[in-house]
Amino acid sequence: MPQVEVYDKSRDPLDHLESFKTLMHLQGVPDEIMCRAFPTTLKGPARVWFSKLTPNTVSTFKELSGHFVTHFIRGQRHRKSSVAILNIKQQKDESLRSYVTRFNKETLLIDEADDKVLVTAFTSGLKQGEFFFSIYKNDLKMMAETLYKATKYMNVKHAMIAQGDTPRKRERQDDPRPNGGRKSAQTND
Repeated sequence: MPQVEVYDKSRDPLDHLESFKTLMHLQGVPDEIMCRAFPTTLKGPARVWFSKLTPNTVSTFKELSGHFVTHFIRGQRHRKSSVAILNIKQQKDESLRSYVTRFNKETLLIDEADDKVLVTAFTSGLKQGEFFFSIYKNDLKMMAETLYKATKYMNVKHAMIAQGDTPRKRERQDDPRPNGGRKSAQTND
């Protein structure tokens, strides 16, 4: 029998059911066998639920599927709309890496997120700075290329820090004022 990840009530029941049906149909398994094989994919509370079904009350896999989904649909993770990601903003002291991670986690909870919406939400949530400027300057259209650009930026910044160069140090070096804008000790002679 093909291996299906067990269902323990913590995941989406529709996803579990579709995975099971897809594997069974690929193997050409008849409806009766699907009914008998399905409980082997259940664990914990889901297995207890199945054992409480009255014998001989389910005659097709479609009926069994209906009972399963009806009972476990409450545990299904609710998907967010893509509008929800428009509220994700990079915090004042938040690193770009942390923002990217948080943004990506939120996008996993969204059904059918459009690439243009993702790029718009990501860029509008960025705090102003070098990376913000470079993203708007390049007018990126795909989320994959936006994340690629963010990764390159983070890697360069990490390499600069590793070499002892920091953005503040560079600003002082580029400052045309004497001593790079640093205050020097004045003597009163």
